[in-house]
Amino acid sequence: MLSVSLKQASNLITTCGSTNTFLFLGQPGIGKSALLHMAAAALPDYHPCYVDCANLDLGDLGMPVIDREEGVTSYAPNVRFGLGRSQTKPCLIMLDELTKPASRAVLNMLLPVVLERRIGDRALHPASIVFACGNLLTDGVGDMLPGHAWNRMTVADARNPINDEWIEDYALPMGLAPEVILFAKDTPEAFQRYDELREKQTNPLIFNPRTGNVRACCTPRSLAKASPLVAARDQLGDALLPALAGTIGEPAARKLEASIALSAKLPSLASIVRDPENAKLPDGVAQYFLMALKMEHQTSEKTIDAFATYAKRWDSFEASNLYASQVSSRTKNAGLTVKSRPFMELATKHGRYV
Repeated sequence: MLSVSLKQASNLITTCGSTNTFLFLGQPGIGKSALLHMAAAALPDYHPCYVDCANLDLGDLGMPVIDREEGVTSYAPNVRFGLGRSQTKPCLIMLDELTKPASRAVLNMLLPVVLERRIGDRALHPASIVFACGNLLTDGVGDMLPGHAWNRMTVADARNPINDEWIEDYALPMGLAPEVILFAKDTPEAFQRYDELREKQTNPLIFNPRTGNVRACCTPRSLAKASPLVAARDQLGDALLPALAGTIGEPAARKLEASIALSAKLPSLASIVRDPENAKLPDGVAQYFLMALKMEHQTSEKTIDAFATYAKRWDSFEASNLYASQVSSRTKNAGLTVKSRPFMELATKHGRYV
């Protein structure tokens, strides 16, 4: 199957988006809406605009304005298209859910934006970029476009992220619960797309309209929603598992429960701060991974020396490298790390400050 990753989709937008309107089709919950933020970060001179096509009515696109002196009307686009008189930057417009417009009339008004960079009688800045997103036509969520609309765009399949991509590009930067990240690392099948399944192959974890599993299931979005539940597990008590099942589905919730149980067996962070030279070491690869993430979450001026001293004792090079890389990559830690001799020694061991 020919497809692009979200990073590749963002590069297509920023590189060729002023000449081609890209339509990216992918299953629900994989992060298509994040493309606007990704492209905007690479194009700081552009004015980002988000347009939710599924919720538009004709009056939401713009209104006629009467010029009484000339006896004519002109078109005043809605502010969401970034065409105000004081806005001089080229626009970066995301037409989200373009494949399910509220009406055919709305679609007809949006098609000139797609092809001609024009809404009504108002032209966009000539350097403006327009791109669109929608679900796969087989997802069964009402996506459809007539052929003439399809032919105005460059259509690309947006694949699901693989687990390592999601961890590196989203879960770690967003500081998601370590137990959720461990689940993602140990469960690559949770990121599989239903149309990749071989004949008679099943996967109860994922979104799959062919089997009716379209509600609580594993997607990158639902896994992110599971994180605050896991973080609040002490307060939620017995309600945690039902809440997780209602977020990522029961099969995934029970597997995630195993990561949570493993986390409970780790030595406490307080014991590490008290005596990093003698605190109990993690047992096994999964525990080391969890401990690296838990310590990174709680690294501060009061804990960094103890945590780095503790990490230097680890048998797992990968886990200590993960801790060092995550702490050093955080902008907020820039002044903190250089003041800590134990952390500098750990970072140097991993080639972070050489």
